Amino acid sequence: MSSPSFCWKKSPKVEFVGEEGADYGGPQREFFRLLMQDVQQSGVFEGPSKELLFTYNQGQEQKYLKVGKCVGWSIVHGGLGLRALDKTLFACMCGHNPSFRDFRWQNLDEDVQSKIKKILNCKDENEFAALLQPEVLGNWLAECGIYMSKREEIPNIIAYICKHYVFMRVANIIKQFTDGLNSLGNLWDVVKANYAAFLPVFTDMSSPLTRQSLKSLFSVNYSTRGTNRREQEEDTIFSWEVFLKMVEDSQADVTFEDILIFITSADMIPPLGFQEQPTIEFYDQEQGRSRMPYASTCALTFYLPRGLDSEYKMKEMVTSAIKNSLGFGKP
Repeated sequence: MSSPSFCWKKSPKVEFVGEEGADYGGPQREFFRLLMQDVQQSGVFEGPSKELLFTYNQGQEQKYLKVGKCVGWSIVHGGLGLRALDKTLFACMCGHNPSFRDFRWQNLDEDVQSKIKKILNCKDENEFAALLQPEVLGNWLAECGIYMSKREEIPNIIAYICKHYVFMRVANIIKQFTDGLNSLGNLWDVVKANYAAFLPVFTDMSSPLTRQSLKSLFSVNYSTRGTNRREQEEDTIFSWEVFLKMVEDSQADVTFEDILIFITSADMIPPLGFQEQPTIEFYDQEQGRSRMPYASTCALTFYLPRGLDSEYKMKEMVTSAIKNSLGFGKP
């Protein structure tokens, strides 16, 4: 990425080291999912997962610029995006003026939390006036641009402290991040102009995967009705659906997210859905062999054996296939 000849606008073809297989979409989805995980842990962000704020590291602007490029790169080429920024922060970044009255100040660093607690614990005007002394919190509040002097203004003071630390203090850092996004066809300008549409790309708007949402995601490619193959395929799908109920009831060692990643390389259904509908196909077991279920993440196809009429065997086989999956192009 640091090479001058690297082209951010060209759709990448991804190959994982030591893993064979042409990239027809699956490896790219897997790469961008892993890249966004790595970006979130790169030191550019802090705070709880899915409510991330920008760290304050002056002098490392190029790092924020590059992370912005990575996030934009993911979005432009069909990745799921960051999906982890604090919603109030994202609104500020897009030029909105959200209220910070309900912001979770517990997400700020411990020193700021300690100062906020002192303000909230003031019992009367005298205690509040004592806190406003320059050597106590007065100078610190002034650095935050706060000059309120009445105890009744405490809710507004807390809200302004949050806004200062979440947005105003890191404005230059945010500028570097958005410059990185804008380097890919003025992407950030598009995001700002379409704030609501990009909320699920930059913040966590996803609903947890459920049995019904995963089940309805797939079309099933059945054989002709009335044939023996069709009967065997219906047995398999019945076992598959019972297995999904086991997952829902926490009676399996995998989650719905594990299953989705195994089949599509994505850990959530994209906001606009997949480019093609995932399908379930069937295969016949060879004599004397037990081939595990497998997937083509490029074709978004999940292969299950015909005639699998035991939900417990389905659970065993699918769990083993997911847990022992070695990567693209490996048997």
